[in-house]
Amino acid sequence: MGRSVVVGAGHMGSVVAGRLADELPGAEVAVVEPSADRRAALGRDPRLRVRESYRPEPGDTVVLAIPPAALDAFAAGLPAEAFRSATVVSVMAGVRLAALAARLGTPHVLRAMPNLAAEAGQSMTLLCPGPEARPEDLERAERVLSAIGAYLVVPDESLLDSGTALVGSGPALVAYLAKAFADFAVEEGFGSADALRMTCQVLRGTADLLAAGDGGPERLYRRAATPGGTTEQGISCLADHHVQDALHEALARTAARSRELAG
Repeated sequence: MGRSVVVGAGHMGSVVAGRLADELPGAEVAVVEPSADRRAALGRDPRLRVRESYRPEPGDTVVLAIPPAALDAFAAGLPAEAFRSATVVSVMAGVRLAALAARLGTPHVLRAMPNLAAEAGQSMTLLCPGPEARPEDLERAERVLSAIGAYLVVPDESLLDSGTALVGSGPALVAYLAKAFADFAVEEGFGSADALRMTCQVLRGTADLLAAGDGGPERLYRRAATPGGTTEQGISCLADHHVQDALHEALARTAARSRELAG
C-alpha cells in the first residue's frame, strides 16, 4: 500500500492527516502545505512528513483538501502525469468529478463529503467514484476515509448535493437544536457543564437507539409519547410549531445552495 498524501492543511486537511496518523500507525502520511506557518505547526508531529509542494510517488492516495479556487494553481504546478498511478480523493465542495479529472489529467478520481465529526473519528462521509475509477481507487479511498469515521458509497454524483445538506450541514443543524436543550437545562438551574453533558448523552443514546431499532425515528418518538404523558406534550408543541417542516426546508435550502455553488 502506497503512502497517503493530504494536500492542504486547513481545518479538514489537518484533521484527516492527524486521524490517518492515529488510525494507521506505521503508515506514511505526508502533508503538502504552501504556508510556512502551517508547515511549522504540523512539523511538530513526528508522524507527519510535511512538504511545501507535491512530489509524486507510485501508488499515492492523494486527499485534496484545498479551497476550490486554488485547484487551478495546484494543477499548474504539477509535473507531467503526476497522478499516473495515484488515486485522488477530493473533499473540495462544488468541484465536479469531470472538472477534477480534466484539471488533474487523470480519471482515477473520487469525491468525498465528510463532516465536522471527523474531528472525533465519527464523520459520516459520502463517497462517489468517478466513472473511470478503478477498484483499487475505491479501496484506497475507503482506507483513508475509515480513519475519520463511517462512509457511504453513492453511485450518482448528484446525490452529493443533497448529501451536503444532511451529512455536511447536519452536525451544525443538530448543534443548533442542541443549544435549546442545554439552554433550557441552565435556565432550570443546572450548571452549564452538566447541561451540556446531559444534552450530549441524550443525543448519543438516541442515535444508538435509532441504529439498533427496526422502526425508524417516528416509531421511537411515538413509543415514548405515552398518551397524556409528559413527552406527548413536548411532541405536540413541536408539531404546533411545524418543527419538522422547518427542518425539511432548512435541508432543502442547503441542498439548493450546494447545487448553485457547483454550477
